[in-house]
Amino acid sequence: MLRHVVIWSMSEGPGEELDELLLELRALPDQIEEIVELSAGQLLNETDFDAVLCVDVADADALERYRAHPAHQPVLKRLRASTLQLIVADYES
Repeated sequence: MLRHVVIWSMSEGPGEELDELLLELRALPDQIEEIVELSAGQLLNETDFDAVLCVDVADADALERYRAHPAHQPVLKRLRASTLQLIVADYES
């Protein structure tokens, strides 16, 4: 199993834009079969970051298919356009 983790801060801080983005992210498992499990939410602790996404996929090939999937592209584009800082970490779990 491979876990894909994304942690980010919003350019304008958490708010409606973050809520909409989280809804779009949470809808991805219905569209992308490579996703084994997905969770996304606003961070509750004191930090410079606003939210986190965790996606579990079977292996590195599945991760590449997830990243390239047409349903993922608009959400990724919106995420990149609305973030101030973004960290991505992939690891085997």
